[in-house]
Amino acid sequence: MQKKYVNMLICTLAAIMVFQTHAAAQTSDEMVNRAEILEEGVVQEQERDAVTPGEEAPQEQENDTIVIRAGETDTTTIRIGGRTIRIIDKNDGTDVSILDREPRREVNDRRARPFKGNWRGLEIGLNNYVNGDFSVSLDPGEDFMELHAARSWNINFNFLQYDLTLRENNIGLVTGLGLERNTYRFSNNVSITKQDGVIVPVDYDQAGIRLDRTLFRTYYLAVPLLIEFQTNHPRRSQRAYFSTGIIGGLNIGSSTRVVYRDNTGRNRDRVRDDFYLSPFRYGLTARAGYRSLNLFANYYPTGLFQDNKGPELYPVSVGFSILGF
Repeated sequence: MQKKYVNMLICTLAAIMVFQTHAAAQTSDEMVNRAEILEEGVVQEQERDAVTPGEEAPQEQENDTIVIRAGETDTTTIRIGGRTIRIIDKNDGTDVSILDREPRREVNDRRARPFKGNWRGLEIGLNNYVNGDFSVSLDPGEDFMELHAARSWNINFNFLQYDLTLRENNIGLVTGLGLERNTYRFSNNVSITKQDGVIVPVDYDQAGIRLDRTLFRTYYLAVPLLIEFQTNHPRRSQRAYFSTGIIGGLNIGSSTRVVYRDNTGRNRDRVRDDFYLSPFRYGLTARAGYRSLNLFANYYPTGLFQDNKGPELYPVSVGFSILGF
């Protein structure tokens, strides 16, 4: 019985020393609320957040918990977060040792973590379109739509994402919402306009006019439905993934812009109109990535323009993604 009281006294003194050592990191009130003195070999831990069944346990933070083991043996152990103090009673005295911090434990139970897909983020790519024969070479009479492909940009901001787990946490469905902006920069000295119910070119190849750029922009609200497959690595940042599916689009605006110089100086002509664009469209998409390398490719079987209102063109885009914000 005397040894038991000696052990308890040693534990109390050790706890006071630990509180003083960690006073710069946390206030004494917070530490007292989290401390639990355990007797007769029973160990309990008080954590900040309760964990419900099926929910991932939060990673242990340094200095998050104090546990004191004060049993009837000759060894008393005090654990504070990842640091351990061990007190051993010997015949010639008492030995106190401070052990190195324990390595952070990796969560290996993949079933405890929900599936998380790869849609939300910023996408940057290049635009083009193909004709009915899947060729980028346009037919005569439609060649006014030829593009400077290296300057025709596709920029998408995917700001909402919802996931549904299909198997464990590496196969699932992904949907969400995004805003898509497509810039088509014409390679000829033309723009486009509506005339007599169809799209026709506007010629800027005139004397006294030097054309700087002419482009056509479209804006869509995008809704995807993807199935995604991921490798089994326990850390998401180390997984490779592949997804495929469809993207629905709602046209929310379009415009043309022409920048040129003449004898009056630099001028800009900008026209906002629907340009007989298809109001709704759907596209096929494929996406793959590993760590910071994420690629996408989209093809739209829905024509750029409504039937018989403009050239028969089908948009395509390829690029890379910056995910996870």
